[in-house]
Amino acid sequence: MNRRNNTQCGLLIVLVLWYLLYLVIDSSIIPSPHETFVNIIHLILHDELLKHVLYSLYRLTVAVSMAVIIGCGLGVFLGVNKKLDRIISPVIYILFPVPKTAFLPIFFVLFGLGDKSKILLIFIILVFQIIVTIRDAVKNLSNDIFLSAKSLGLNRMNIYRHVILPGILPSILTSLRLNIGIGIAVLFFAETYATKYGIGYFIMDSWSLIEYVDMYSGIVILSLIGYLLFKISDFLENNYCSWSKK
Repeated sequence: MNRRNNTQCGLLIVLVLWYLLYLVIDSSIIPSPHETFVNIIHLILHDELLKHVLYSLYRLTVAVSMAVIIGCGLGVFLGVNKKLDRIISPVIYILFPVPKTAFLPIFFVLFGLGDKSKILLIFIILVFQIIVTIRDAVKNLSNDIFLSAKSLGLNRMNIYRHVILPGILPSILTSLRLNIGIGIAVLFFAETYATKYGIGYFIMDSWSLIEYVDMYSGIVILSLIGYLLFKISDFLENNYCSWSKK
């Protein structure tokens, strides 16, 4: 069974379970999938949903991009510098378990109620996990690879480019895939505070107005955003890391 069939099978299972809940519970709190998808089309055609999607994509894309760039850079740096790793890693281990969502009021005070505080919250939650993942990926590279690279006359920059980066690329994409899910969850939380745009706001606003069809439409859109980003990461992995699966 290929990936396309797997996707269709997964979608069918979700729809069947949704229909069963709709029929069994028989309440307005769970609309039918058909009604929800028709409502999504209506919202898109009337520009009532697109602006929320664009705001959410902007916040998520900027936060994840910053986390990946900074997290990968610092992770590689710690992975190749054992002395600094022994100094900085304890700091990371102390800060990593702290619930970063508790910092949201502080971010509001320091950076205002706009996008900066929400983007920073998503970033600060994701970057620690990326640092640890990439640092460990660098440490797990065989020392023989570095010895071979040096024997071929590769300088430090070429070692980073031709040895370390290709070696940790599967870990980078795996970390990206995991952090997309976490980022979407944090995005929903952040968009329920001090904003008028974003899928999280749209979902909670629809819930408060008892517009359950709109609420489920927002949930479906949020799920589709996550699915699209997952497929992009799969595409990158299949095209640039196919060697790792052989």
